[in-house]
Amino acid sequence: MAGLLVSVRNATEAAAAEAGGADLIDIKEPRRGALGAASPTVVRSIVQQVGGRLPLSVALGELPDVADPAQLLDSSSIRFAKVGLACAPRKWRQDWRDLLSGFPAHVRAVAVAYADYGEAGAPPFLEVLEVGAQLGCTALLIDTFRKNRGGLLEHLKQAALRQVIELARDQGMITVVAGSLDVASIRTVLPLEPDFIAVRGAVCQGRRDGELDLQKVRHLAGLVGETERRDRRPWATA
Repeated sequence: MAGLLVSVRNATEAAAAEAGGADLIDIKEPRRGALGAASPTVVRSIVQQVGGRLPLSVALGELPDVADPAQLLDSSSIRFAKVGLACAPRKWRQDWRDLLSGFPAHVRAVAVAYADYGEAGAPPFLEVLEVGAQLGCTALLIDTFRKNRGGLLEHLKQAALRQVIELARDQGMITVVAGSLDVASIRTVLPLEPDFIAVRGAVCQGRRDGELDLQKVRHLAGLVGETERRDRRPWATA
């Protein structure tokens, strides 16, 4: 079955995400954008709160803004890290390669493909998938950059999303689907068999920068878990 990834911004939210049934906890600061990086202090507090019971991922921001990711990735509980390619410079491939070369050995890189790549100034998602696979990225996150311009399925038709998921799987990559998903769009995406459904706004009170709602996490954990699929638990082999 698919796993539920819940993005959190502090230790209190991490505790709620774990109690609600999240399979993977993602650390970010939503007020800083789609992949806004949290402070090192916040990352450490969440690592301490979770205590290794669940795997963690960390958002690092967009490629032009990421300097030294090491201080956010020093805990062995952190399994995944992702950097966006919005406003990508002409030499983004080399810059991306250089950044990933600085990741600790225990952290696996996630390629981020924005469905609204034109608005984001990012490379097309199929190009991100191709280059990410060449750079050894373990996972592909399909997301939206502009969180106020509609959800994922308003930018990417279901058939195209299916194709991207299948292409990523052919490369041996974990597939993660995000992008302002609500209950209806999650039900549409689940039959495509991504490895993870990733949410933030759908489990918050109000907007995506609101407080995490435990009951909403529990509801979505039940929804995501009710569709039977092969159990891939990709972090088990880390």
